[in-house]
Amino acid sequence: MQARTWTSRDLWVVAALVLASVVAFLPAWTELAREILRREDNGYILIVPFVAFYLGWIRRSRLRYIRRRASFSGVALIGVAALLGWIGAETDTRVATHLSAILALFACFVTVAGFAVLKRLAPVFLCLLFLIPVPGEVRRAIAGPLQEFAVIVTHEILTLVGVPSERQGISILIDQKEILVGEACDGMRMVFALALTFFAFVFSIPLRPQARAILLLASPFVAVFCNMVRLVATGFAYAYSSTQFAEDFHDVAGWLMLPLAIVLLQGIVRFMRWLDLPVYTWRFLQA
Repeated sequence: MQARTWTSRDLWVVAALVLASVVAFLPAWTELAREILRREDNGYILIVPFVAFYLGWIRRSRLRYIRRRASFSGVALIGVAALLGWIGAETDTRVATHLSAILALFACFVTVAGFAVLKRLAPVFLCLLFLIPVPGEVRRAIAGPLQEFAVIVTHEILTLVGVPSERQGISILIDQKEILVGEACDGMRMVFALALTFFAFVFSIPLRPQARAILLLASPFVAVFCNMVRLVATGFAYAYSSTQFAEDFHDVAGWLMLPLAIVLLQGIVRFMRWLDLPVYTWRFLQA
């Protein structure tokens, strides 16, 4: 049976439910906003709504295949979100608090169209999970090995290309200028932004599941490569220019890693096509 076409009334109902959920979970959203403003590393979260909207927009035609009928599953999901919010408040677990607010958003759509909407628009809802700041324990677990790896590789590459440098702990000395690679250049400010970029790229083009899996598996290596390019270029800037220019270059180079990552992912897709592997689906609507 063909599903009924969504009307503007349905969209207004969803919008009203979303507004109600934001009001109901306002403390969680307030805490999330404070977390974003408190840590510079969380700046990437500000672009998550735009990425989610983009992924939803290119899948808007799928709405016609989703039956519009009210579901009490949405009410049950609201109950789960409220329970998570209570647990987060009682145990001071911020992840649970933030997740409760996101889950309440999911419940708004489930209430109108059932769980089918989550299946049809899965990448959009998965993208919203990027709104949850990564816990400090996870950050430290990632930052430690990344700092050590960044310092070692950067020093070895600079030495290989003839730039005199000296490694001291988590810093590198170039022409008596100290580069705090471990603190400022370890990639933590960009690693999650790169993860969001990878996610948007992989789910914005009509790839087969196998091709998506390959790209997602390759993403960490692409991120490491981009970070190494940034670090080595920053090392050259410190060696052959002023400290102020090098610091400005480091900040700009960080954002240039995003388009570089997309180019590298496109290169992997082209390479898979060159190998005559099945990469794309037949229709864009199946993205």
